[in-house]
Amino acid sequence: MRKILLAATAAATFSAMPASGQSVTGTVNITGSVAAKCKFVTSSQDLPLGELADADGGLDTSKVDGQTRTLTGWCNNSAATLSVKATALTGDQPVTSGAEAAFTDTVNYTASVSANGKSFSDISTDAVASTAANVDMFSGNIAVTLGSSTAASKKLVAGAYTGKVEVFLSPTV
Repeated sequence: MRKILLAATAAATFSAMPASGQSVTGTVNITGSVAAKCKFVTSSQDLPLGELADADGGLDTSKVDGQTRTLTGWCNNSAATLSVKATALTGDQPVTSGAEAAFTDTVNYTASVSANGKSFSDISTDAVASTAANVDMFSGNIAVTLGSSTAASKKLVAGAYTGKVEVFLSPTV
């Protein structure tokens, strides 16, 4: 009995071993990941508007409306979002007391942004950015256009005016 058991054990051992010259395979499993990201390639542009007032002291809307600048950027996630925040052009010299009825140091406008075939906008009358909306995965131009400018039918106070349009990209909702 012992001989039979020993013979069976030896046979099982030899059958589990590869035959001489037989190929065997080992595996190395490779993994990695890419984080969701957005990046501006061109993150800033200047937009000098020149003289804002017309001959009568009011806002010359042609100096603001239709002005465009282009940023470039990308997002690598299909859940990427974009929002925009327009900040009014404000003068560096405030309206003096008693002159508020005739003069203003503020020019409001709408900023329209288009990226990846989608459009977004924000008005400069509030300090709140537009609601973030899906812009999908993209790489390309982000056009920023000003429009609907107004100075509330008042004359503009002399001085330098500054404002800005901020575009926010986020890789996820």
